[in-house]
Amino acid sequence: MTCKLPPYVLQELPNITDVINYPLKNVHRIKFTCFDVSKSLIAFGATSGGIYVYNRSPCEFVQLIPNKDGPITRLTISSDEKHIGFANGKGMVTVTACDQTLSGGHSSTASKDHHGNEITAMVWSGNMLFTGDDVGRVSVLQLQSFITKTIFQSSSQIILSLDSRICQLDAKDCMLLVSTITRCYICNIIQEQYRQIGQKLRDGEFGACFVTKDKANVNGELESSQQDYTEVKKYNIVDGELGFTVGEQFSNTLIYCARPSSRLWEATVDGMVRRTHQFKQVLAKQPMKVITDSFDNENVPVESVDENSNGQSVIFSKLYSINGAIFSFNRHALYFLNVHNVDDTLWFDKYNDIVDCKIYHDLLYIWLSNGSLICTRFMKLHKFLVQCYLDEKYTLCADLCALYHDYLLTSNPSPKLHILVGLREKLDSNGLLDRIKDILEKLDALKLSEATQMKSGIYVVDNTYHAQTTLDEKCETNEDSYSIQPDPLLALKGLSNAVSDKFTVSKKILKDKWDDIEEKVKQFNSERQSIQETTKNFQEIIPRKIPDEELVTEYPLPLDQDIVFKDSSQKAIETDNNSLDNDRVCKSLYQYHRLSLVNKEMEKTNLISMIENNACDISKIYELMLSLERYCISVGALDESKFVPNNIFLTYLCISTNKCDLLDAIINDEVLYKYFVDSCILINIKSRKLSNVGCECGFPLPFARTNETPIFSDLIDEFIERQWSVQTKEQCYDICKKMPYLWRKILYLRRNEDLLNVLRILLQMLDESLLHSFLPQFTLDTWDRAIQLYAVLHANICLNCNKKFDHISVKDMLSWDDLGSLIIKSVRGKNAIELMKKHGHLIDLGALTIKFYHSCLLACLYEKYDVTIVSQLVDTIYNSYEFEESRLEICRLLKCTKTGEIKNTALPLTVAAMSDHWGLKPLRDRLLSIKKDENTITLQEILINMIELFKGVSDCSLCGLPLQNEVLIKDGGLWTFKCGHNFHGACLDLNKIKLCPSCSH
Repeated sequence: MTCKLPPYVLQELPNITDVINYPLKNVHRIKFTCFDVSKSLIAFGATSGGIYVYNRSPCEFVQLIPNKDGPITRLTISSDEKHIGFANGKGMVTVTACDQTLSGGHSSTASKDHHGNEITAMVWSGNMLFTGDDVGRVSVLQLQSFITKTIFQSSSQIILSLDSRICQLDAKDCMLLVSTITRCYICNIIQEQYRQIGQKLRDGEFGACFVTKDKANVNGELESSQQDYTEVKKYNIVDGELGFTVGEQFSNTLIYCARPSSRLWEATVDGMVRRTHQFKQVLAKQPMKVITDSFDNENVPVESVDENSNGQSVIFSKLYSINGAIFSFNRHALYFLNVHNVDDTLWFDKYNDIVDCKIYHDLLYIWLSNGSLICTRFMKLHKFLVQCYLDEKYTLCADLCALYHDYLLTSNPSPKLHILVGLREKLDSNGLLDRIKDILEKLDALKLSEATQMKSGIYVVDNTYHAQTTLDEKCETNEDSYSIQPDPLLALKGLSNAVSDKFTVSKKILKDKWDDIEEKVKQFNSERQSIQETTKNFQEIIPRKIPDEELVTEYPLPLDQDIVFKDSSQKAIETDNNSLDNDRVCKSLYQYHRLSLVNKEMEKTNLISMIENNACDISKIYELMLSLERYCISVGALDESKFVPNNIFLTYLCISTNKCDLLDAIINDEVLYKYFVDSCILINIKSRKLSNVGCECGFPLPFARTNETPIFSDLIDEFIERQWSVQTKEQCYDICKKMPYLWRKILYLRRNEDLLNVLRILLQMLDESLLHSFLPQFTLDTWDRAIQLYAVLHANICLNCNKKFDHISVKDMLSWDDLGSLIIKSVRGKNAIELMKKHGHLIDLGALTIKFYHSCLLACLYEKYDVTIVSQLVDTIYNSYEFEESRLEICRLLKCTKTGEIKNTALPLTVAAMSDHWGLKPLRDRLLSIKKDENTITLQEILINMIELFKGVSDCSLCGLPLQNEVLIKDGGLWTFKCGHNFHGACLDLNKIKLCPSCSH
């Protein structure tokens, strides 16, 4: 097919990078981590936990919103710009006020629904913040009004639990779009339902977005689609041919979902796929050039696309709507996909190492890994040509007319382009004018109809100012907000509608409506006093609301007391006595489970008596659990039918006095063994303790959350240990593949084997504490192999199956420097340097920094006098290297050891005070709390804080003079031994002391 230039341009606007980076100009420890853009603001999250807020236009720093919950990983600005929602690495989601005041007070609310998980997507919809994480959960955090705040104690809740990582969220009025690794879902916030879009699955980071076509307003106003609902619940899935009841406000709204091989699905808002758009072939054409001040149209590629080429297969990990196109990006390219005319699709490769992109109307902000923030504008050609002319960029305007010569001649030009005929008077270049002569003649014809009728009926004739203002118009979208309201307010709303529609309604009807309001208000306080406290706790913990009649606070529980489902108590059970007793036991067990969710400290003996009075051995207990599963189904608790018996079964095993015998019986019985393992897995999947921490082959991945202990971890560990002792190791490995955390237990059980046999598992877990425990077993040969394996792992490749994993960055978890410190502690500094030198070809340039080499040198010097000092020394050097004064002091120390000898085993105070490992941890904590964002601390500041902290320890024990003696400090400085004792350097030199004189050793 022939290739033509799409009638769109991407213009790079003036650089704002210096303004953005100015607040961090002199602070090297703080880095920006994420950003967002709104109508008038730009906000950046930082590693310090703070949020740096800027005016968008003109770009200028406004304020710093502080936060002490750790580095921010994601943030988003609300549509009304009153709030900023952000998340940290621990999975905590916080909303803070975004008022640009100088008072310094910022109210905030937080949610821990995703605690322990990585937040992957956030989006605002009115006053609701929707958040998705890496295990497939979606929560909503709603900002409470003055009314709802007094009624509802919790404003945040999990509403969706999907099968895989959330890739992208988008919101449109009452509809929420969720894109995961495998599927896309459309959710109706009002109906509390969701549906899968399409049937074919996928595997990868694919995005999705809403796109709204232009629609004329009714009577000049936007139609409001706002609806209220009473409470947030977990959404129900809609299957089959069932869909949502979609209002007319969505008749012009479409959904686009990314698919593999450069494809997009186009779907309606009710979840039905209409067509597939293919962009693989059109992306085979050359990338376009970004319009800059130095734009050269001679280098713009205009060539044919080979129909036999393989095209470009792109994963559209994020999708956004911008100026009639669908925008996506990856690390090295920007894509503008035209779903109306595929030939008008274009892409750009000017920017490398793209971290993230944000869009506001036709503005695109591109954030690069080097800290640059590039602002660009994506525009239609005719609009950009008019803008160039009005900006007096006449040569650029003419150049573009020449470049798009064929398009301007064959298309129906916009009437606004008639202004370009003025180029004849503005340009001196006859050659350039000759190239666009026929275009200007065509634009001359537009002068006949130069009068433009506005909406008001007024005609504007050849008005340059009108052209400029029309060019700058922004169509603001009216974002509706949804707020949780109690039933009485809904009734009041219904009443107001009725009154507005019919003024002739009778007094009796009005009175009935008000009575209905009063009755609903009373429902909040009319429950029995004996169950109020239980109900309150229950609502805070249980996502699904249960009527108050279903709760009791008396235990031990009578078997014949109905407290869970009224339907089950009214149902006549016509069975024999054994069946009746069995149902009563199951009911009591189910009641116990429900109450245990409210009261975590419930008496465990009740559970033991309930089970042991009705089951004499483990086989009978297993049968009882199956009966409990059937009972849950019979009373409508289908979602809990597996979880409840599994949880009770494992709880009983934990508290039973015959635990060891029961575990042995389970190991020797195939059916019981499978039930036990399945129970452990289901319980931990339900509670999200089994996250994506394992490779497909079953090996553990080096994931930060692998240190989370699963539920019933002690029981599982004991089960593994007993099973290991009876030589059923393969079964242990099978369990570990399903629960990667258990590889720690396997490593412990294999601790006496040759380390090479378990080295792959040990390295791939990348647990520094675990590696430390194995350090005594490492030899030079072991480290030789470990470095080779780590080089593979450093490339994010599994050491067992050689498959690549992309959602984890190994180098951010354990760097070459970190590995080097472990080697120094294990085989000393000289051997560490030789090992790294031997494998230098595997190590990236600059991956090993100067602190590794300095640690090796100092370890060689200090271990001559104290062989136990190496680990402490290395940790201290690594910690203190964050501070400039400490680095300089270490360099001075090494310069004084040209003969290969040190004077003593102490370190300069400016080095020792900046580490947790050299006896001065309280001092370091105090200093860091004072100097939060600074990496320079003077010796005088250290001394003042040390004297205040360690009262009574302000003198040198060798000379009896104060440590803060300026003469002695200038002569030899202040030095600290690993035990934390401080001395004048001159006193140590005079007495030729190598080890601490205050310690007995």
